[in-house]
Order: sequence, then C-alpha cells, then structure tokens
Amino acid sequence: MAIKYEIHSIHNSKGEGGEQKFVRLRDHEPMTSKQIEEHIEQVCSLTRADVQAVMTALHGLIVTELSQGARFYLPQVGYLSLAVTTELPEGKTMEKVTGNDIRLRNINFKPTAELLNEVSRHVKFERSKFTTRSRQYTEEQLWNKMVNFLKENEYICRRDMEFHFSLRQQTALKWLKHFTEKGLLVKKGASNAPIYFLAEKELNK
Repeated sequence: MAIKYEIHSIHNSKGEGGEQKFVRLRDHEPMTSKQIEEHIEQVCSLTRADVQAVMTALHGLIVTELSQGARFYLPQVGYLSLAVTTELPEGKTMEKVTGNDIRLRNINFKPTAELLNEVSRHVKFERSKFTTRSRQYTEEQLWNKMVNFLKENEYICRRDMEFHFSLRQQTALKWLKHFTEKGLLVKKGASNAPIYFLAEKELNK
C-alpha cells in the first residue's frame, strides 16, 4: 500500500519573506504492544508471554548500556546512541563545562544499511487527495471564533479546537498556550486533559 504524502510550506522560513515547500508523510498509527506480540506469536514459535519477556529484558539492557555510554546494537535493525546538549549558566564558557552542565537531549537511531535498503525496495509514495494541514488563521480571526464558541459553551479544550476549527493537535495546543499566556484564557483541570475558560477580564467585555 502506498504511503500518502502532502506538500506543505513554511512562510518566511529564512527571514527573507519567501516560502519553503516540503513533503510531509501521513503516518499511520503504530502497532500496539498487543498487536506486535500477537503478530510475532503467529510467525514463529514464541508465545505472547515469551515476546513480553524478551521485550522487558531488552528494555532493561538498552537502559543499562546507554546509561554507561555505549551504543546499543539491535541485530538487523540498527544502533541506538545518546544525544546530549549543554545548559550553561550565564557567563560560563564551554571550556569550564562540567558533567552537571550536560543534559540528555534525545536517543538517536541509525538503521543498518540492510534495513534501509530493504525498506527502500518495498516503499511507495502517493500524493494524498486530502490535506491534514491546519486551517490558517490570523490571531484575531481565531480568537473571534473561540470567543463565539465560549459564548455558547462553558469551556473549550484541544479536541474542540481540532474539530470546530480544523486544526491539527500541535497547532491547537500552540494556540491554547498562546492565548493563555496572553491572559485571555485560564487553564484548569487535569494536566493530561486541561480545559480552558475565558479570563475574567474577557467575561466582563
């Protein structure tokens, strides 16, 4: 099955007022742990319990090896390695960096050449007929829509932003954070499922 892609663009990406276009793939949802276990169980002699045990042991081994500064090799898959950054106090130079100034930024993955070549032979791409890109708004346009929504609803959440205003998840979160920091919205509720209310000064308008 061909992987769908879209052409997106970044406006003023280099500060010159121009537009830079790029390809964005439409990713499918990843397999769940259960789906992976069931698939492996079907194609070899391992049971789901065996797969779970192997994955748990592998996780522990990866943590140990990376924590000790080693790269980790997954046979037929690739290498995991650490990526770090420095957080220096004001006035401190790189020559005076200590271990306390270094932070783990990410875990890099580098596939084997064999894996990369094999995937390349099988993958196909096809331009999508539909776009998943967020609708573009000015700050004023979006805020007016949000105010109208909040006149009829007690609060607004990320899912409301996605559904009613055709925004992607990250764009919806970005706008909610923006309006909260401007003091126009008040964030309440659980940290993993916050809801947003009009600030008191906006209610009195």
